[in-house]
Amino acid sequence: MFKIAFGVVALATLAQAAVVKRVACPDGKNTATNAACCAFFSLRDDLQANLFDNECGEDVHEVLRLSFHDAIGFSKSGKFKGTGADGSMILFDSTETAFAANNGIDDSVDALSPFLTTHNVTAGDLIQFAAAVGITNCPGAPRLEFLAGRPNAKIPADDGTVPDPQDSVTDILSRMAD
Repeated sequence: MFKIAFGVVALATLAQAAVVKRVACPDGKNTATNAACCAFFSLRDDLQANLFDNECGEDVHEVLRLSFHDAIGFSKSGKFKGTGADGSMILFDSTETAFAANNGIDDSVDALSPFLTTHNVTAGDLIQFAAAVGITNCPGAPRLEFLAGRPNAKIPADDGTVPDPQDSVTDILSRMAD
């Protein structure tokens, strides 16, 4: 019985240790499990050096707010137009930054927009990745898993998708469930 149990444990250990094929990124420093991920290493370094200064400061706070406002711009019921974390806040900035709930968010849109022109990522991926990178600078904050592949927005989100701070908890949760 012990030999069988030992054999099962040994096989499970070998299965867990299976070699995952990695690709070398063009920067010569990093490797990834998917070549499409290589673009995010240089973006991470650029964000840390030129936006966040490797600190948990105001820019991190503003990008986290932007990531929420971009992501909440959807409606499962169809009450509102928008497709969520799709970069519409950057791509349709003149529309969406004019909404009262997005007051002041144009600063983070303006801060992130130059990164979109210098890195081969979508606007939605840029916003969500910047938030995931920024929060790593904050002591005690979690490391967020980032999944790339968001398509660029084709339409702006409707006004009213972002809950107002004075809304009741019930209204905010209701909006988030829609």
